[in-house]
Amino acid sequence: MKLNIDGCRSYCKQCGIKNYVELAEVLELNVTVLKLLEQGIEIGYDAVKEIYNKLGEEVVLQIIDFGEETPNGFKSKYFQIGNKLY
Repeated sequence: MKLNIDGCRSYCKQCGIKNYVELAEVLELNVTVLKLLEQGIEIGYDAVKEIYNKLGEEVVLQIIDFGEETPNGFKSKYFQIGNKLY
């Protein structure tokens, strides 16, 4: 899984996020990590789970490129209670 750059830019525009520092704060990531993700470094399941739990499924589907994985395949690796993955 990787960061979907176009989806991420669209999300930033929708939310009024102006720069990497603000986006990093929303995603609870270090700015350096965010820049690496922008360069195509893969993002781990647990990081995606944390984003899912914080921002919801709709945002994850917008900002994450699941690649070979499917969103349902990703969610099946966790227990889902309400809108949270554990």
